[in-house]
Formats: sequence, structure tokens, C-alpha cells
Amino acid sequence: MSKEIKSTIKRSYNLKNLYLDPNNYRFVDNRDYIPVEDSQVIEAKIQKRARFFIEGNKRDNIKDLIANFKSNGFLDVDVIQVKDLGNNNYLVLEGNRRVATLKALQEDYENGLSIGNLNPEIFKKVSFDIHENETKEKHLIIMGLKHVGGNKKWSVINQAQLIYDFLKQYWETDEYHDKEIQLCDSLGITKVKLRSSQRAYYLILAYKQSDFGDQFESNDYALFVEIIKRPNIKDWLEWDDNRYKANNDNNLQRLFSWMSKTDDLIEEEEVEPIITKAFEIRDLAIFIKNENALNVMEETKSISRGLIASGEIDKLNYEKSLNEVEKGINKLRSYKDMVSTDDLEKLKSIFLDLIPKKSSLEISRGNYSVCFEHDNKIKHFDSIKINQYKIFKDFKIDQLNRINIFAGFNNSGKTSLLEAIYYLTKQNDIVSFLEIIKLKNKINSLNPIWLNEVFNEDEIIDITGIFNNVNASIYFSKFEAKDIDKKDDYICSYKLKALINDRTLENVIHTFGYETLKRQNEKVEHLCNSIFKSPYFHNLNEIVQTYNKNTQYKDKDGKTAINLVVDFIKNIDPTINDVRLNDVDDIERFIVDSSKFSDRNLEITNYGEGLQRVFEIALGFAYARNGIVCIDEFETAIHNSLLIEFTKFIQELADTFNVQVFLTSHSKECIDAFVNNEYNNDEISAYFLENVDNGIEAIYVGGDELKDYIESTDFDLRGTING
Repeated sequence: MSKEIKSTIKRSYNLKNLYLDPNNYRFVDNRDYIPVEDSQVIEAKIQKRARFFIEGNKRDNIKDLIANFKSNGFLDVDVIQVKDLGNNNYLVLEGNRRVATLKALQEDYENGLSIGNLNPEIFKKVSFDIHENETKEKHLIIMGLKHVGGNKKWSVINQAQLIYDFLKQYWETDEYHDKEIQLCDSLGITKVKLRSSQRAYYLILAYKQSDFGDQFESNDYALFVEIIKRPNIKDWLEWDDNRYKANNDNNLQRLFSWMSKTDDLIEEEEVEPIITKAFEIRDLAIFIKNENALNVMEETKSISRGLIASGEIDKLNYEKSLNEVEKGINKLRSYKDMVSTDDLEKLKSIFLDLIPKKSSLEISRGNYSVCFEHDNKIKHFDSIKINQYKIFKDFKIDQLNRINIFAGFNNSGKTSLLEAIYYLTKQNDIVSFLEIIKLKNKINSLNPIWLNEVFNEDEIIDITGIFNNVNASIYFSKFEAKDIDKKDDYICSYKLKALINDRTLENVIHTFGYETLKRQNEKVEHLCNSIFKSPYFHNLNEIVQTYNKNTQYKDKDGKTAINLVVDFIKNIDPTINDVRLNDVDDIERFIVDSSKFSDRNLEITNYGEGLQRVFEIALGFAYARNGIVCIDEFETAIHNSLLIEFTKFIQELADTFNVQVFLTSHSKECIDAFVNNEYNNDEISAYFLENVDNGIEAIYVGGDELKDYIESTDFDLRGTING
């Protein structure tokens, strides 16, 4: 103890001159406690209340001291410490219980009751120390020495209150850390204990400031301590351990509501708290980040129901069982000489049966039909409306042509627009829908759990259009099936509904974590042949299919489509003689026959990305005969010097195989090439897409008009049009 604290004056005074501290830390958690100003301390009613708080009902709180004093007299072991209030009045700083006991026995003595071996002279001459000019800080340390770090500890919440009162004036100052160290040294407590108590106390202060604050009772302290001990709950609250504050106020208020009585406005009755015990906080921490389990807990008003709904009990039991199996196997090693092959085979079959077979969304495409497949006079899309898909809402494009170019800044939805058009052509073919998702995310197979996280229930896809003078639409949605046996691993279901004129087709799949998906559909029908080409997709199976179609279909002069494509590639590299699909080590590969390499032939992947992209795009036209081709970022990997020739070739293929083209471009040179290649500008429609107030708008320019703009003003469709 410092010399400053020990600096005292020893005197004796009458018991009636000693006044109990009405702000004693024993009272702060009492519901009837009200802070008292120094000027009110000696008032009779204030002292009467202080005595009642200390003595309790029928003196229950001081029975031990009464018995002690009657038996042993008053032993001056722990000196009573006081503060001088003036006029021979003294406020008890330390020893309030002993003083209250003496006052109670003095009343008994004056009423003629026995006080045992207690000498009545003590009432006139109580020994105590007077602390001159005592500061509150020193006062707190004096009390803390005995009741926080000493042998007569207060309840933990009263200890936390004292530490808070000592430190609060230094909060967010440079002195705070030093004052923490000073208090720890003075009271003989660790910094861990100090900070743990303060985190719990600050959480209590937040509770007291909430709508439920009037419900706080001192025995609730254990709940708040338990909360602060649980990392999962602290993460969920976004708790700051340095500032003693929860940054997620919504979750904080939600937690407080679980710990409190609430009003049911519908039933007009009070609902009991969900959490009342510390062990329930421990259970809550297990599933606090599982929103579904929290909802169950709130609906049922039961922690245990929430825990069961989370599946964590099963997980814990599983881990326990797994540990027991591991221990059993390790123990079995000591009997290795006794192990037989038959026994191991039995164990092996058990383990193989236990191993789950994870589900995936690999669905065989199966058979499908194509509307208007044999109609060579097909009139393609006149207009398309995207009622909802990603950033598109009530978006319509019309004046569609054979070649349709979409330009715009980033985040203007160009790729999403192509996807929507492609999906519309596939109608109720859910396999094609999932294939695009797989290619976009560069994954070999779709995990149903991952897909469930990708799609929210409100993310529907709703697209309509007029194709060949016929109304067509698709509607994709995610839902929870009601007519399916929902086993433990059921995840969700998806429906793709298609409409062609008045004819409806549906395709439904039900997904599971481990069980094979279930599929329900009538038949699969495409609106037309179609293909989606992106520089970021590589689908060898699709390229092989397009090549095979190119060997079958011919132009009006009898030349096969593959010959048309190879002839164009020869313009890029005159050494190329042919491109053939061969089996190489049981793997299909595209082999280039080139005069440049007389001793061997190379795979096409040995050539530049530009040539490969030209080859893959060009193959798509015969494959999509009488249908559509969607090309994302048309110019990617293709040199500017090839654009005039390649755009013309694309338009020629589109005419030859009656294909409607939808493409996006970031390149002014590419857009200009389509109108400068001198091939049927009247068959071109161009659109500038712009994101306006989180909605997409399109501005149309016809091919002839676009050429005039470019020649007269060096017009740039990608952005200058919006002026």
C-alpha cells in the first residue's frame, strides 16, 4: 500500500457520530438503490434505508456478526475507516457491516435486550481511522483492497462496478492503460481478470440502455460473463475487445430480447425469456451462426429446439463416435497377431457402407426436339423482353436483325443479355441452363449445396420473346417441394417452365446433399438450335459436336461447312492445309495439317489463341442452323487486322445457314468492321446499353445509320451516343 493511503490520524468517537455509506457497493445491484449526494448522507431516512440494505430482512445479512460480537466482543482486527464530513460527523468508508451490527446491538442494549459478551462501552468509543481530504480514487482503492483483491470479496458484479468507477474517468485517454496497471498492482489482481470483468460490465451497461434494461438483476451477471467468454457469439456481435462494444447493434438487441421478457402484441401477454441460465449461453454459442436454427429457437422459445435444428448435436455425437472408433482401431493394433482376413473384410464392408456418395448436378441431356427444325424459312427473333434476370427488369429490345451488336460500359449487362437470349432458346432444357453456370464458374461439376447458396428464392428468371411469329417464354424459380419425401439431406428444388404459344413444358429437379437428384419432366424441347461462345468458356465436347455438324451441312454450292471454315483459316495462315478431328491416345484432338511441318502435325492448341477462337466461333454457325449464335466479347484474342475479313465471314455464314447473331463488343474497331466490310449493312442492328439508376436502358442504331455516323464523325457506339 502506498504511503499516501497509510497517512492516517488515530482517534476514538461515539458510534452515533458514524454514518453508514448509502452508496456502498453492496447496494448498487439492489433494485431499490438510488445514488445519494454527499449533502444527504446524514439524513435519517437515508441512514434508515442504508441500514436496511445492510441488515436485510430481520437482520438476516448480519446474523453472523451479531453472534460473533455477542460471543467474542468487538475485536479491533480490521480497523474501521472513515471520511470526515465536518461537525464531528463521519462517513464510513470501510467497515459498514460492522458499524451497522454495532448500531443494531446498541438498539437492543437500550431496549434492555442482552448483548452477550459485548462491552457496551464500545458504543461510546469506537476505534476508527480518519482519512483526511480523501479522494474518490483512493477511496475506491481502499475498498478494492479488501473486497476485490482481499479476503472479503464482494459479489463479482460489485467488484466490476468498482473497477469501472475507478477507470471510467480515464476512458479513451492516454492514461487509461497506466491506470489499469496501477489498479492491478494496488489490488493484486491480473489484467485478464480486470478486462474480463469490464467487458461483461460494459455489456451490462448496453443492456441497461436497451428496451429491456429495467429487467436487469445482479444474478444475471453470469449470463453476460458467459457471452463474453464465447468467441462464436462475440464474432456474431462483431464485438470489439478493445472498445468493449458490439458493432452489430441488430444482433445485440436480438440477443438481449432472448434474455428478457417480451410482449406478445397479438396474444397481449408477456412471454418469458428464452435464455435464463449460463449453460444455455454455451448451447447458443454452438449454433449462433445458423440462422435457420435461430429462427426455430425464436419460434419455439426453446434453446434445445434450436440446438437440435442446427444439427450440431449430431455433429458432436458423430465426432465423439469417430474418436471412439479411432481409439478402438489403435487398441486393435495391440492384438495384431490375432487379426484375421475375414474380420478385416467385415470391417471393410461396414466402412464402405458408411462412406457417403456425394451428389452432384450432372444430368444427362437425353433426347430433345427442336421447334421449326425443318422450316428453312424461319423468321428469327423480332423482339425480346427480360421481365427479370440479374440487373434486368422490364427490359425490352426490338428491331432485331440478322446481326445484333451490343456495346456499352462495364456493368451494363451485355453478357447477361446474351445469357437471357440463349436461355430463351433452350426453353425447358435445365441441363443447358446448368451447363452455362458450370462453365462461367470454371468447375467440372455442380455441387447442389453450392448452387443453393448461389440462388436465392427471390432470384427468378422471367424472359419472353417473339420467334418466328410465335410467343415464347421461360420462367425459372427455386422452391421447397411439398410433395417429396424430405430426407435429412434434401436441399431444395428448381423448376424451369417454358411456354411456346399456348403449349407449356416443365422441367423440375429435386436436389440432395448425398442422394442422387430427382428429375421430373415431360419432354425437353428447344425453340431453335443455338450456341453460346465465350472467350472464357472451354467446352471440348461442344466443339467436337459443332465440328461433326460442320462435316454434314453444305452451302448452296455443295461445299461442306468445315471446308468453308478451313478455307478462311488458310487466309490467316497459308501454310495450313486442313484441320481434322483425330483420336490421340483415346482423346479427341484437332490436328492441323500444315506444309510448314513436313515431319509431323500439331494440335490446334499449338497455334495462337486468335486462330483457335476464329475456328471455334466459325464452327458454331452450321451447328446452329436455322437458329441463333451468341458471341460474348467477339474481338477477344482476334487481331484488329483480321476484323474486316472475319466480320464479313461471320455475316456470310449467318446468311448461308440462316442464323441470327447476337454479340457483345468492347472494341470500336470491331463495331466499325461490321459496317465497313461492305456486307449487307441493312441486316445490322446496334444497341448501346447503359446502366441508369440501377436499370438498363438501350439505344438503337441501324446498320446504315451507324455507317453514316462513323464516316462523318468517327462515331463510337460504346459511349459517345449517350450525348
